[in-house]
Amino acid sequence: MTKTLLKKQMMELFSFFWQDKKKNKMRTGDNLVLFVLLYLLLFGMMAFLFYMVADMLCEPLVMAGMGWLYFSLTGLIGIALGVFGSVFNTYASLYCAKDNEFLLAMPISASKILLMRLTGVYAMGLMYELLVMIPVLLKYFITAGPGAAAVAGSVLITFVISIFVLTLSAVLGWGVALISTKTKRKSLITVALSLIFIAAYYYAYGMAAGLLQEIASDPQKAGGWIRGRFSPLYHMGLAAEGNPLSLLYVSVLVSSLFALVYLLLAKSYRKIATANKGEAKVQYKERRASVHSVQRALLGKEFRRFLGSSAYMLNCGLGIVLMVIAAIALLFKADMVTETDFYLFAGEEEPLALIAAAAVCMMASMNDITAPSVSLEGNNLWLLQSFPVSGRQVLMAKLGLHLILTLIPAAVLTVSVELVLKPSPVFAVLIPASVVSFILFMALFGLVVNLKMPNLTWTSEIVPIKQSMGVMIVLFGSWALVVALAGLYVLLRNYLSPPVYLAAASTVLLAGSAALFSWVKNAGARIFENLQAGS
Repeated sequence: MTKTLLKKQMMELFSFFWQDKKKNKMRTGDNLVLFVLLYLLLFGMMAFLFYMVADMLCEPLVMAGMGWLYFSLTGLIGIALGVFGSVFNTYASLYCAKDNEFLLAMPISASKILLMRLTGVYAMGLMYELLVMIPVLLKYFITAGPGAAAVAGSVLITFVISIFVLTLSAVLGWGVALISTKTKRKSLITVALSLIFIAAYYYAYGMAAGLLQEIASDPQKAGGWIRGRFSPLYHMGLAAEGNPLSLLYVSVLVSSLFALVYLLLAKSYRKIATANKGEAKVQYKERRASVHSVQRALLGKEFRRFLGSSAYMLNCGLGIVLMVIAAIALLFKADMVTETDFYLFAGEEEPLALIAAAAVCMMASMNDITAPSVSLEGNNLWLLQSFPVSGRQVLMAKLGLHLILTLIPAAVLTVSVELVLKPSPVFAVLIPASVVSFILFMALFGLVVNLKMPNLTWTSEIVPIKQSMGVMIVLFGSWALVVALAGLYVLLRNYLSPPVYLAAASTVLLAGSAALFSWVKNAGARIFENLQAGS
């Protein structure tokens, strides 16, 4: 039974990789190779960035005889990325999976089900941690030429760290679940706690660059500080260099922490997983019903779906928060922006306007609300299809949700940009025009991709929201589009003035949006109406 549950968990977690959800069959041949190459490219880009960090730290620390400090610092980075990559689906995968009650009703202990759920969290955290640790180990092997003991220690400590990542993620997920059982607005509480975590993470990340430079310039001082105050971190570094006693110490410490957390979670797992999650008992009261148009009713449904899912809000609506924060920060830090030398191209009158338009578009791209919106209907798809509404009306409601939740914060940020930069009248019109055209194009693109690559067989909503190939294509595609437009301007800057280029780019995006809109209204609507819940 344990083997079966483990296989189920792993297949559910990574099924999007080898299974075509639209055709409900295994990927083979060129299709599978294309997926492998795409993932290798994405992961390779991230790994290269961490290799650059390792390259900055490794040689000076190893030459100073402080290789342990190298592993202590990079291990912390690995822990941070591992937790960041797995923590947001911990709550959903452990406590909100749709088959929880089904499994708990079977003659299987809750502790065994929890353990199998935790393997999914572990796999996700390990994957993100290895993006850091593989380049870290590679740089160390090239620079230090370590012996067998150090090679074995550095590899083993990587997996010990992954257990610690799992422990932290499980604690955070349990905390969110516990709070959710005591509150009515559990999704908003989850989002608030997660945003606090994100803010703390990026604050620490912002401090890290300066800290790494200080460590590289005076490693002895940093090493003494870590030895004196953070003994486990010190021994983690020694273990990676091949010290067997330190490896044993760290392994026992991490294993004990995980065992303690697992025992605590196992005691409350059944109660939390089957709780009503803080939903209030409502006593029926007769009142006059409000009559709305079909489109408004469908849009209201989409808003309730979005606000009722913390995973949906966090993973697909993060741009809302980022744009509002950026707008406020821009007003308070106006001098920092206006005094920065952005005049990268000779003869350009207003480079800040171009950079500002690209920056707003990049932040807006963090909203990919339409990308999983069709898949999230899941087994309830038949309800919408049975209503006296057309597929076009349903898709327009999904599009409307994305546009409302993205255009409003983008407008706030754009107003802040124009108040600070005070662009010429031409750019004052072109900046918002380019932002609107980009947002419209990406909203329609997300809807098209999801109609082409739906996943309606999920048991946990985190699968279509975060682990979907379509969502990844939309998210990275939007970033690539901004970079491509910036690169194209660099190539054409001697032939097109900034206003002309921005106007041309907006026109092309609007033309693309018109084509996608026509497809969604016609072919897309037919696809939606013919989808089956098991596809």
